[in-house]
Amino acid sequence: MFTSIHSAASKAAVTLSLLLVLLLTNITARADWQLVNEASQLNFISTKATHIAESHGFTRLTGNISDTGVAELKIDLSSVDTGIEIRNTRMQSMLFDVVNFPEAQIRTELDVAVLQSLDRPRRLPISAALSLAGQSAQVSGEVLVVPMNANRVSVTTVQPIVVDANALDLMAGIERLREVAGLPSIGYSVPVTFSLTFSR
Repeated sequence: MFTSIHSAASKAAVTLSLLLVLLLTNITARADWQLVNEASQLNFISTKATHIAESHGFTRLTGNISDTGVAELKIDLSSVDTGIEIRNTRMQSMLFDVVNFPEAQIRTELDVAVLQSLDRPRRLPISAALSLAGQSAQVSGEVLVVPMNANRVSVTTVQPIVVDANALDLMAGIERLREVAGLPSIGYSVPVTFSLTFSR
């Protein structure tokens, strides 16, 4: 009798263990990917006086990729880093209007089938909605998605994505920056690159 009880208990324990493994596997498979800020970067190039190009970036990014393939990136515009503090402040107030629009958002959809079977680097075309300072525009490009391990993936631009200031109605802000800096010109086309790391 004791043997029967022990055998039944062992089978129950094995069954419970299998159910827990299956449940955890399912949760992992369906888990969202969360952006790792300290392992990510987003940079943009500005061109002034026709020929002088400078690289800038943002230091605070958040985002995720859902199990349905919806990818969102939020950029804290107050974290703009140009290497010059007064220029950071001017961009925040004159260009981005961070008081009223503290974040920029980028939203796109990735191929779910690729995400579910990511066993090698993949190049994917993207078309994303960019929202910035109360305006929205579509941007497109190509990204390289690379599995780093079972629970971490990197998403990197293959080529710079060019954002047109005209499409986001940013010309007035750029002109204010140009005037206060005493520059002959600041370019309206801004190449953007990013290298983003997501973990689940």
